[in-house]
Amino acid sequence: MKTSIYAFLFALLFLGACAEDKEIGEIQITDPDYVLPQGGNAAADEVILKLYEKYNTYFLYKYTEKDIEWTQTALWAYYDYEPIDPNDVVNLLNLLEITWFDLYDAEVLKRMMPYRVFLTGMLKEDIGSWWENWVDIPARYLENQIAINKVEKDVADMSAAEKREFKSYLQATFLEYCVAYGVITIPDEFYAGSDYTKSYASSSEEAREWGFVYNPKTDSEWSYDTYQITSTDDVNAYLASLVYRTTGEWAEDLEYPLIREKYQILVNCLKEQYGIDVCKIGNTVYE
Repeated sequence: MKTSIYAFLFALLFLGACAEDKEIGEIQITDPDYVLPQGGNAAADEVILKLYEKYNTYFLYKYTEKDIEWTQTALWAYYDYEPIDPNDVVNLLNLLEITWFDLYDAEVLKRMMPYRVFLTGMLKEDIGSWWENWVDIPARYLENQIAINKVEKDVADMSAAEKREFKSYLQATFLEYCVAYGVITIPDEFYAGSDYTKSYASSSEEAREWGFVYNPKTDSEWSYDTYQITSTDDVNAYLASLVYRTTGEWAEDLEYPLIREKYQILVNCLKEQYGIDVCKIGNTVYE
């Protein structure tokens, strides 16, 4: 008899709890590290929940310093940040829609996304060699995470050039992340024709003859910035150029045989092996 009473009381408690959950009407996603929604802005939380369900990635505006700075490897670049105001989150997410999500097939992007995307109110990098020189940057990556800086304007008020610059920097950062952490593997053929033991080129023309391109993300030209280029520098310059430049803007560099060969290897690899139309990304401009 006691057992029956206990079972009856348990059933009442269970049904009551279910009724309470139904009244809340909220989907909660819990993780050892994060709980969604984060509760700072209802409109932002709604979009973030949908993004989590679509990409299995946490877009976070509340996080700890330990979270955003976490990496298993040494970090040679130095970054500074401030958390984003929850009221600025929706505007940044709207910008990401046209400068990131719209550029990929959803299933392709889901396979590529990091575990966490940190939304920041300020993001700076120290680019100084001998003294501090802090500059604002749109994005940076560490292991299994990307941090993205807010923009000061509403998306509707941004110029076409501002949107394109944000898109290009973010996509160069994202593809660098994918290569650095093994999401994308660059074919050996890309590197095979290049000599990384050469001293720096005497001119940009000589650099092109040797198969090396300008990096628009870092504003780096091997002929005057670097004594000796590495294979990582090389592929990052190509990835940045692919997302910064339209097909037409590649025309002059593609006159050089080795650049044309390396360009085609990368474009074909990204399209055929990973479903990434990198030319579409580069050709995306705004009104």
